[in-house]
Amino acid sequence: MAIPSFFKQNKPRGFNYKPRYYDPVKEELEQRRKTWEKEKRDSGERQNNSEPSPAEAAEGTSRQPYRSRIMRGDMKNYFNHRQEKVQKQTTIRLIVIIIILAFVVYLYLRF
Repeated sequence: MAIPSFFKQNKPRGFNYKPRYYDPVKEELEQRRKTWEKEKRDSGERQNNSEPSPAEAAEGTSRQPYRSRIMRGDMKNYFNHRQEKVQKQTTIRLIVIIIILAFVVYLYLRF
């Protein structure tokens, strides 16, 4: 079990940043494939299958709008919670320092 330190400062939290890789060649290839599929569908060469091709399935999922997991106000609530925690730690630290000083003054006046 670790001994708590009253004067230890918390280290800043790190980021979980994952950079996105952009490949223009792949992007152009995907665009060509989509236009080719569209032309193929429009010209009537496509047979009527009951299940969609993997390309159509991927295209169908890309039409959905992007939904972020971060909601409005989440960071504001986090910062308030963090500030309350820091304030509580500061108060405890101040009380311990005052008790130690009072004990030292008592010992000094006693002897």
